[in-house]
Amino acid sequence: SRAEYSLTAKTTRLQLDQEWINPDGDTFAVIRGTTVFAQSEKLTLAEEPINKPVCGAALELDRLYDGLKSGRWLIVSGERADITPEKKAANATSVGPTDDTTSGKPSPIQVKGVIASELVMLAGVEQGYEFEGEGKLPGDKTHSRLLLAAALKYCYKRDTVIIYGNVAKATHGETRNEVLGSGDGSKALQQFTLRQPPLTFVSAANAAGMESTLVLRVNDVQWHEAYSLAGLLPTHRKFITKTDDDGKTTVVFGNGQRGARLPTGQENVIAVYRNGIGKPGNVKADQITQLASRQLGVKAVTNPLRASGGADKENRDQARQNAPLAVTALDRLVSTQDYADFARTSAGIGKASAIRLSDGYRQIVHVTIAGAEDILIEKTSDLYRNLVKALHDFGDPSLPIQVEVRKLLLLVIQAKVRVLPDYLWEKVEPKVRAALLDRFSFAGRDLGQDALLSEAIGAIQMVEGVQFVDVDKFDGVDEQRVMEALAGDETRNLARFIDLKKRVMARLAESETDPDKEIQSAELACFSPDVTDTIILSPYE
Repeated sequence: SRAEYSLTAKTTRLQLDQEWINPDGDTFAVIRGTTVFAQSEKLTLAEEPINKPVCGAALELDRLYDGLKSGRWLIVSGERADITPEKKAANATSVGPTDDTTSGKPSPIQVKGVIASELVMLAGVEQGYEFEGEGKLPGDKTHSRLLLAAALKYCYKRDTVIIYGNVAKATHGETRNEVLGSGDGSKALQQFTLRQPPLTFVSAANAAGMESTLVLRVNDVQWHEAYSLAGLLPTHRKFITKTDDDGKTTVVFGNGQRGARLPTGQENVIAVYRNGIGKPGNVKADQITQLASRQLGVKAVTNPLRASGGADKENRDQARQNAPLAVTALDRLVSTQDYADFARTSAGIGKASAIRLSDGYRQIVHVTIAGAEDILIEKTSDLYRNLVKALHDFGDPSLPIQVEVRKLLLLVIQAKVRVLPDYLWEKVEPKVRAALLDRFSFAGRDLGQDALLSEAIGAIQMVEGVQFVDVDKFDGVDEQRVMEALAGDETRNLARFIDLKKRVMARLAESETDPDKEIQSAELACFSPDVTDTIILSPYE
């Protein structure tokens, strides 16, 4: 304690490790104005934010991750940072946060809110704190760097990127395990029908482009499916399948001369298969939120990527159209047309064209494909990968092949229609729209087939109740412009970008004059029932 100025109080004296330098002395005014900061706290410096988008073939993680091995599939998801529409950039007049402040010129305006995901393969993992091209940061700890087999297709905003590491392949169909019945050695051509149709087929790198999920065992011994009983020996444990128009699949066994008969037994014929097929399997991204059965250790499940490649079975008209193509190539690809015919008969493919082109360095066979009923085909899907593999396996192994998905040339028409006096416009207009959709449908057009104005006029004129038609505009819009219009809800304004053409040119695949640019795939010109604003009809006054 200390007694001064007729006062007594407790005080604390600090012993410093060095002399306190105070040129003003220990005057009363200095002492009263002095503050001692004695409760200091060690703080960690905040990390400087990195605003650069995530691009390229290397992804640096924030910490150390174990268990990542090369060859593993990953999914990278996030908001795209590389979409800059030219028309919006041209309209930019003021300097914003993304502008070049040195020159005062506006930078291209980025489209925000576009979420994308892509499947990538892990080529390797580096562990460290100082990588090539990057300096050492004070206090930095060891973290992981993912090296991808190929660069990312898109660039993403860094703070939105999610990397999914637990990626599992999934295909359509629910697994069934059922007893078909009992074998009887006294019966020839014994047959059983699967109780849960339709039977699931998955993509495969063979001539048919698919394979069955049916696995059949008799007395716990597997029997194999054959294309036909003809040519089978009495000892061959094989069977054939046939499917009716209702999708029910029947299994047929041999007669003892062409294929073995079933051995006699009690409920000894057991089938394991999956049921479910077609376009319902093409689910949207993040649509799968739970598993059919709960698995130990699995907390949640989702599908960041949309599913693709699911196609309905052929109807009779499609089968008649494809039947002649199946015997043209005979499972060997020699001519350029053989590649188109082979791809066309592959499961899930609705249209195909092939042409021999130069990519600027060598001659290649370029194949353009479109999915059955124009289903989505991703390059990461089994359908696409197996088709490419099958073309290499059945064709010339030394001949380079490039397979691309068709480019959509969406037709747009604006017309005034005069109906007959006794007919109502409200009743005739849907029929005119349906006639145009039918004439210029996906099924009715070929890759590289031009769309003629006379065809459109003829289709409208054939509708009952139409007196005449006056077409103001008829043109095609490429897929990129359509996607921009859909994103901005501007499909009603598509007519502003088109003219009145007598022929809308749909090109086949062609080479670019610049060898560094990709070959343009074939175009398909048609109307889309999903974009109703491409058919603009009004009554003629």
